[in-house]
Amino acid sequence: MDVTILWLVPISYGIHMIEEAPRFVPWAKRYFSAPTSLAQFVLGNAIFMAYVLISVSLAIFYPGEWTLVLGLATVAWIFSNFLIHASLTLYTGEYSPGVVTASAIYAPVAVYIYSGFLSSGILSTVDIIVSIIIGFGVMYIPTLIQVWRGKKNHLI
Repeated sequence: MDVTILWLVPISYGIHMIEEAPRFVPWAKRYFSAPTSLAQFVLGNAIFMAYVLISVSLAIFYPGEWTLVLGLATVAWIFSNFLIHASLTLYTGEYSPGVVTASAIYAPVAVYIYSGFLSSGILSTVDIIVSIIIGFGVMYIPTLIQVWRGKKNHLI
């Protein structure tokens, strides 16, 4: 398996940020209380992009069991972001900025990459599961903290 396929994650993320940028802050303020400014949005995305670039680079340039798990975790991370956007769009009945790229790019890219890893045998089933846990944790822990902090004033 050619692990350079993992470069699709930061490329997909960059495209996704373009869709989110103009509308995400006002939308998120209504539901999460954060980010409250474009600067916070940019900082948060810069931190996540650093996570993605470091994890993917380690997997590609230093392939080993744990670096591949970390690189694959970024794939679970984008898939979990798709789940957030899709579920919030359905729950609120309102366009969640980012739902289009999450649906059209994140979900298919994640399925494609995980299918490739599963069929290649490059990682064990346990490694695959650990990558999913890490990726979902990286997405949902900060999201749940934002929801908890904004719970008293917001719908979600």
